Amino acid sequence: MEWFLFALLFYQISFLCSQSLPLLLLVSFDGFRWDYPKIHGPLTNFARLERHGVRAPSMIPTFTTSTFPNHYSLITGLYEESHGLVSDEIYDRRSNEIFRSWESNSSQWWPIKTIWSINEQRLGARSGVIGWPQKFIDVSKSEVYREGRSFKDIVDQILRWFDDSNEPINFGAIYFPEPDLTGRRNGPYSLETKQKVKECDDNLGYLLNEIDKNVKLKNNLHLIVTSDHGMEQVNATDRPMYLEQYVDMTKCKAFGTETTLNIFVNNPNDIDAIYRNLSKIPNSNTYKKDQLPDQYHYKTHPHIGDLIIILNPGYELHRLSFDDGNTVNLSRIHGNSGYDNQLESMKTIFYATGPELKENFTLSNSDSLHSVDLFVLMCLILNIGKCPSSNSSATHIQSFLIDSSKVASIIGKETEKLHDGPMGLVLYLLVLVSFVLILIMAVAWSTVAFRNASAMARAAHPDAATLAEQNQYKFTQINDLKLHPAIGDDNL
Repeated sequence: MEWFLFALLFYQISFLCSQSLPLLLLVSFDGFRWDYPKIHGPLTNFARLERHGVRAPSMIPTFTTSTFPNHYSLITGLYEESHGLVSDEIYDRRSNEIFRSWESNSSQWWPIKTIWSINEQRLGARSGVIGWPQKFIDVSKSEVYREGRSFKDIVDQILRWFDDSNEPINFGAIYFPEPDLTGRRNGPYSLETKQKVKECDDNLGYLLNEIDKNVKLKNNLHLIVTSDHGMEQVNATDRPMYLEQYVDMTKCKAFGTETTLNIFVNNPNDIDAIYRNLSKIPNSNTYKKDQLPDQYHYKTHPHIGDLIIILNPGYELHRLSFDDGNTVNLSRIHGNSGYDNQLESMKTIFYATGPELKENFTLSNSDSLHSVDLFVLMCLILNIGKCPSSNSSATHIQSFLIDSSKVASIIGKETEKLHDGPMGLVLYLLVLVSFVLILIMAVAWSTVAFRNASAMARAAHPDAATLAEQNQYKFTQINDLKLHPAIGDDNL
């Protein structure tokens, strides 16, 4: 019975805590360029989101501007040289293992705690993730990416998790692969991409309408809508360039994308010669690892090659070895990412709404917002007591907040209250009173149960003193009977 009472106690405290926790939904539209609302607008629902919340004119992704690295930076607040997921294809020289985003599932490539796992460290907090570009996700509720899954289906599922009567989530993250897929096939300025961007706007409208139908979510949910990178037009009429035309691939290994490649040289003595050859590749820049510009934050991790090739916007460098010796059909390539993250075409979007955020506020163009900065914003919104170390800058998100002084409390300071404000105090007292009452009941019940159990144990297995006492009682009965004149010895 004691275990039941303690389980009930834990459940009640957990339930009360879950009801008091802030709510946040993170939404990523892959490859949504910052200026799509201008060149493919008007976008009714993105404008609606802007009116009711905050936005940045653009957001700078991490370098390299590829899908998996940037989605990992969003949820860790770290540059790629810090978290180690430096491309959609990675080589680990120490283990001689290769990571490819489309096939690798091992947890070794995801060593950093994410915002959803940090959220779950608190009592009553639960996270739910659907389709995020990360192959190893360990949270209360998750579903892997399914090709062709509709945005409506994803939204319906994540909102059901927020509304779960028994184990509701307080943080959710969902991923949608468009308009990236269409932008790569047709280019960022194509009619097909324009239509897909408008479809994304309609999808956003569905999400906003569903939130408005739910009183709890309408009043309490914070919503962040963002992306991993932009999209650059690729000139499909150019003759394809191949790495093998410039370097002997028996002397090195190459990993990465068509726009940024990490070159691992087998013999350190060959680095200079290979560097000279790679420097001859047109429309590209080749760097030795320690000579990369500091702005890339792409130097220190062992997953970064000895040499790095960065293509100029609109150009690609292919590998015959990667394509099984087949030449590339450039008629199918009209858009790509992975270029310099400072390029306008690589910048992406940021919109957010919620009770902690201002309305109809746009960050001034003189300010800059980086994708890593969203991590500290999410920590603050979720009321996480101590924001883990990251590359986020709290000053970049401070102006989004109604109460900008909260930035000081989220950095390196443990939050002592369950929730800010009078409601938080009431909830705290309710939890405390419930805890005390159930604890008293558990102690009382345990005491009674212990006494009953002790009595039963003595009855089943009497000790010497108990046996003597019982025998003495029998002797007394017999003596009393013998003394009674009406009872003879034959009755004994």
